[in-house]
Amino acid sequence: MNLNKINIGDLVTLKGMSNINEKPIGMVKKIWTAKKLEIFWINENIAKRYALLESVDANKLEIVSKASQQSP
Repeated sequence: MNLNKINIGDLVTLKGMSNINEKPIGMVKKIWTAKKLEIFWINENIAKRYALLESVDANKLEIVSKASQQSP
């Protein structure tokens, strides 16, 4: 299993922002292609400051927290 692969439900932020307190945090809503993801920005005011849209290139994101996968 590739732990670096972004999946639906993962919390993400922009790459290189690990030491910044006010960074945009988003949850992956939908995977359009291998490179484009639809993100719901949790802290929308900070996301607007960085001019982030709902559709973001996956190469610009890093995982903050993985969504847990539970089998039925």
